[in-house]
Amino acid sequence: MVSKKIFLDSLYQECAPENYTYTRVITNYSQKSVRYVVTDYYKNGRKKMTGSTLNRDILKKDGEFIYYFKNGAKESVINYSEDRKIGKEINWYTNQNKKSEKQNLWDSKTKKSQTLILNCWDADKNQTVTDGNGEFEETVGSVTQKGEIKNGLKQGVWQGNDSSKNISFTDNYDKGVLISGFSIDANNIKTSYSSLIEKQTGKKNLNSK
Repeated sequence: MVSKKIFLDSLYQECAPENYTYTRVITNYSQKSVRYVVTDYYKNGRKKMTGSTLNRDILKKDGEFIYYFKNGAKESVINYSEDRKIGKEINWYTNQNKKSEKQNLWDSKTKKSQTLILNCWDADKNQTVTDGNGEFEETVGSVTQKGEIKNGLKQGVWQGNDSSKNISFTDNYDKGVLISGFSIDANNIKTSYSSLIEKQTGKKNLNSK
């Protein structure tokens, strides 16, 4: 049984050894298998992620994945089925206080996924969402946003910002679906949208007065 080690840059693209940010080891690479054990490591040698992939050359997550902070503390446990999040998801702060409990749903007929926010705690251990209802705030990458959770889904006005793009935004949700919103960039240019796709592609430019 021979393992394979590859070097990844900060965007998880394969790169030369001298330019790497993470390393990835596929444990049983030389064997024909339904699943292959895959583990990513930080430069300090600690695990960043471990789980199973259905394809030894392309990461196709299947089963339980455990993610870790750079200090070695557990960050999250997420379940996947053929590279789609499904089932319960748990997240922690770096001090190992619980951050959130979510439920990921996948509809094979409509090919749509949905995430329910079940319970959430702030950094001071105060529970802000209980049984799918409350106020939720999270930061994913460069994006921070907050708003109301009702029956596990985003509802009403949500506000946030994306530090990488230097924009702020205000979104309106109905039962978890983005129905309208607008963003404002550093030049005070306003961009409106009526769906998540429009938000991502940046249509309907309107100069703010």
